[in-house]
Amino acid sequence: MKINKISFLIFLLTSCQSDLVKKPKDLIGKNQMELIMQDMMLMRSISRNYQSIIKDKNWFGDKYIYEKYSIDSLQLVESQNFYAKSPKIYLEMHKHIKFNMERLIDSIDVLSKEEIRKIKENQSKDFRDLNQDLN
Repeated sequence: MKINKISFLIFLLTSCQSDLVKKPKDLIGKNQMELIMQDMMLMRSISRNYQSIIKDKNWFGDKYIYEKYSIDSLQLVESQNFYAKSPKIYLEMHKHIKFNMERLIDSIDVLSKEEIRKIKENQSKDFRDLNQDLN
């Protein structure tokens, strides 16, 4: 009786595992999937925070992803499901995405500081020019 329960448990586990590793025939590569997921996260954030600025809401979203990466919705869903069923791979992908996002934030920060510096420089130049004109 105990052997039957163990055999059944092993059978159940092995049959579930075969579903976990079943690759879709048109699986999106891991690196490309990371980029897609990153773009999707960025677009969600932008659309949530800047709804009034986005003019063409139909284009800004899934349609953009499909066109940019030459994929369709079924391919994306099947690939997402495949990677999500492999926690180690999925976690690794999210770590890469997090790293890329941090680099983007750092780059934006550097560019923002440079723009602020230029604006202040131009303002001080304008102020100097104004003082010269007044004298």
